[in-house]
Amino acid sequence: MKEHISDYFEGILQIRNGNNELLDWIYDKIKADKKAKVTKAKKVTNGADLYITDQHYLQNLGRKIQEHQTGILKVSRRLHTQDKVTSRHVYRVTVLFKAVPFKRGDIATVHGEKVQIVYVDKKAQVKDLKTGAKRFVDLELLKY
Repeated sequence: MKEHISDYFEGILQIRNGNNELLDWIYDKIKADKKAKVTKAKKVTNGADLYITDQHYLQNLGRKIQEHQTGILKVSRRLHTQDKVTSRHVYRVTVLFKAVPFKRGDIATVHGEKVQIVYVDKKAQVKDLKTGAKRFVDLELLKY
């Protein structure tokens, strides 16, 4: 059975905890770059799933989203099929972006200790409010 071009996708962009502003930015970026299309969009709990036609573009888009907004980026792939002509494995990519509500100067807790956020990127640099010691922690460990 032949796939319709409108159903075709090579990867899924999963946005979690993002706002409408972020989704608008993503759609504008895809439209401006003209390298891939969104074939389907689904609303899910805490976000949206966008089905994208080009997996390499999708991975680059994930990095651009992380540069645009603070968050956690995870890329995974799973075997989809095997090419009949070349016998090469064909994968589908999933890019997960979880926006985090933290920014520089915010007060949060890590393992029950109050810390101030000094810097946020792939990890957060935090300053312990009691000791003044600075350290890097995973974004998932920060709590309001």
